[in-house]
Amino acid sequence: MGKKWGHYKAGGRSQPVPCIYCGRLTPRIKAIVVHKGFRIDPKIPGIDRRRVFTSGIKGYACISCAKHRGLI
Repeated sequence: MGKKWGHYKAGGRSQPVPCIYCGRLTPRIKAIVVHKGFRIDPKIPGIDRRRVFTSGIKGYACISCAKHRGLI
């Protein structure tokens, strides 16, 4: 029957993306998604989270940096 890798799909090469911590190029399907940005505490009274814009960036981390920082 063989192994069923849900993470990998039939297709060609995946686009390499740089790690935001070390700069290493990693295939996108192997990289860990990291969201960096400003967070609002929902317990603060008088602030509606739906009306406040918080800037943030989406980045990718390689496997070794993600393990070192405890992301996985």
